[in-house]
Amino acid sequence: MSLTAGRPSKKSNNESNLSDFTDKPKKTVRVNFNLDEEVYIALKRYVLDNRKTVTQLLTEMIDEKVVER
Repeated sequence: MSLTAGRPSKKSNNESNLSDFTDKPKKTVRVNFNLDEEVYIALKRYVLDNRKTVTQLLTEMIDEKVVER
């Protein structure tokens, strides 16, 4: 048994990780738009009351209206 130099965390060619077999995430894009301040505050209250993020809520709404047609 001999010692070799190198990073112990570097995987060898025969090793696989779980990420090698799972689906890759889809590419995303950022969407920006303006809201009236009062509407924004109401939106933030709504997502807080429903334990969601603005992103989660808007993604769900877009899926319902556009994607699942």
